[in-house]
Amino acid sequence: MEAFNLPKSCEVNKPLTKKMFIEKTPKGKSKFANIEKIKWLYKLSPSTIHIPKQGKVEEIHIFSLMLKSKELPKEVIKSIKSLISYPILFQIKYEEAFCYATYSIEGDRCYFSPWSESIEFEFNETNLERVYENMVKKFLSAEVQKPQLDLKTAMALDHRVQVLTKEIEALKKKISREKQFNKQLELSRLLKPKERELKELLL
Repeated sequence: MEAFNLPKSCEVNKPLTKKMFIEKTPKGKSKFANIEKIKWLYKLSPSTIHIPKQGKVEEIHIFSLMLKSKELPKEVIKSIKSLISYPILFQIKYEEAFCYATYSIEGDRCYFSPWSESIEFEFNETNLERVYENMVKKFLSAEVQKPQLDLKTAMALDHRVQVLTKEIEALKKKISREKQFNKQLELSRLLKPKERELKELLL
């Protein structure tokens, strides 16, 4: 697992107790049951990384979550995000496995990277909003990570790609299991426009 390659001035390295989050979270004890440790790793702000704030992004924080089992902590991330107004990049660890996660400002969505896939996050930008946008784009499909797309457009495109991909896979499974030829044709008629739309989106 690679380091974030941030300047020493951004380091916090402060353990955070689960109790502080559990007490402020409905059903917090059960939601945080799979969390072994929480650590505040870095704080990116104009005073620490010397990049100006912009728009909604005044600071960016990086947290580490150590898990007791290999189960993605979506509810934990959602709970922490509801208590901290700044964007947060999460580094999640279970034994030797790791992944990353973030909760977007726009669209109110939680994103996870695949397990044990290295990601090179780019923190050298003109302002913190650009740092945040680049950070979120790292979690989107490779096909929509285009420089010309703003974050909102890229997120909407990524969501549509994910929905279409799931629908296409489900239809293909139904076709392969269907014994009646007429029903196969009916399902194929539903499949083709979805495949065509997906192909056009990914051009």
